[in-house]
Amino acid sequence: MIETLQSLRFVFALTVMLAHFSYAGIEEHSTGVGPMFFMLMTGVVMSRSYGKKIQNGSFCYGSYFRRRLYKFYPLHLLCLLAVVVIRRNTMTTEDYMAIVPNIFLLQSWIPLKNFYFSGNGVSWYLSDLMCFLLLFPFLYKWIGRMSGKMLMRMAIGLLAVYVAYVSLIQTNDLNYWLYVFPPVRLVDFIWGMMIWRCHELHPQWGYFRFPTCMEFLLALGVILTIVTFPLHERWHVALIHWIVMIPLVLVFMQGDQAGGWISRFLKTRTMVWLGGLTLDTYLLHHLMFAILLNNAAKCGFQPPYLVMLAICLGVVLVASWLTHNYFVNPINKKLQSYCER
Repeated sequence: MIETLQSLRFVFALTVMLAHFSYAGIEEHSTGVGPMFFMLMTGVVMSRSYGKKIQNGSFCYGSYFRRRLYKFYPLHLLCLLAVVVIRRNTMTTEDYMAIVPNIFLLQSWIPLKNFYFSGNGVSWYLSDLMCFLLLFPFLYKWIGRMSGKMLMRMAIGLLAVYVAYVSLIQTNDLNYWLYVFPPVRLVDFIWGMMIWRCHELHPQWGYFRFPTCMEFLLALGVILTIVTFPLHERWHVALIHWIVMIPLVLVFMQGDQAGGWISRFLKTRTMVWLGGLTLDTYLLHHLMFAILLNNAAKCGFQPPYLVMLAICLGVVLVASWLTHNYFVNPINKKLQSYCER
């Protein structure tokens, strides 16, 4: 486990939660950095975990896919069931129709907002992730053989194709075609795979120490991309984020061994523990916010914004910990033991 990246998962999950918190006249707003980091990091971690097995022929596709699926699919179904139960009195026929692609994690392939953001809205990311998991072994078999020069050519090619796509696409729903559509977001995942391949080609980089000032500059860069996101959504969805996020992953991946102050903070037990709850907080937060805010309004409980935010985040963390320990882990262990019989 790369502890610095594990902890950064929670940091970027926090940016997603803050973006989705709408209260006291402050509306929710997308930033795009959270899902992008998750996709980049997944590419890195998957390559690190399975890359050598794919190259030496010891990789088992079925075992790999089940192991990855069991980590998130039971919780996805639980959240979807909770949404249906809570919203059953207000759901339309179209909402019920959208449950089917949600169950099979196909909703992000349907370019209709009532479908790709249906059910537990944030699960569109899992739909994209399913695509990445299916393609990963085939992609890494190709990327894992690339030389440094070939990686450079591929990077230039990816950038050229993406810029052309963003420049030429004419649509009123940029949110779908740039932010949700799986083939477009696959590029983020591929960047992560390429980052790990560069690390394999140049293992000496693992001994290079980035100073604290570099870590702070990258943190500032992330903040600037969040603040300036509304200025030009077309380019901020991915291209401008890549300028910051790819170096950030590289620097903090190295920081796991010898980094600055931020890396040392990210390696603390508390941050690593919080990083382990990222998937749970990501999938639960939207649902928990809705329940808490609706009930608070009914009870006439209207504290200041920061107080309500602190309460909601605290409840989400507790719910995530309970869910992780008493649902996700037990179910995962049972499924794994059943498949190993």
